[in-house]
Amino acid sequence: MSDDEGASPRERVVEGCRRDQVHLLEEVMHDMESKSNEEVAEFFNGVTDPMGNHALHICAMYGSYDAMDYLFDIEFFECDPLTRIDKDTPLHLAVRYANEREIHLGLAMVKMMLEAGCDPRVRNKHGQKPIDLTIPQYKDVKVELQKAEYTLNEGFRELSVHDDDDDDDEGSASDSQSETNKRV
Repeated sequence: MSDDEGASPRERVVEGCRRDQVHLLEEVMHDMESKSNEEVAEFFNGVTDPMGNHALHICAMYGSYDAMDYLFDIEFFECDPLTRIDKDTPLHLAVRYANEREIHLGLAMVKMMLEAGCDPRVRNKHGQKPIDLTIPQYKDVKVELQKAEYTLNEGFRELSVHDDDDDDDEGSASDSQSETNKRV
């Protein structure tokens, strides 16, 4: 029997994310092999610690790079959940980790998160985007966030231009994205 005998699947995921122990995540995943991809993602997306931090938040707070990488391999995994208190995304917490603990690991997490689809334009309840949390000494983090935001904004503009060529009278997703860009 393993050392975590008696721990619930949720507790094993939280601990795996906190201590960067991928084997705990693998154990939970193995126990769910009869579940659909949607059910697996629903479970992992719903895992929170007592403070309301989702699995990805926990990885970002503790610098758990390998556990984070494992989570991103789960189909339908949500990469932009919000914390209960400050409405931070995991990207906000990864930037804080880079600022306060270890820049190289923090930068690596930020890059992985951006490649996985985390949105650098999401604001927390204080109106801050992750880029607003960067500090001048660590401009590499800021540059990565700027590039990702630029790419996303340009992609929406390009999508909007192509949608304007359509002859139908229905509104498009780009219409709502344009509104989002105005607010951001």
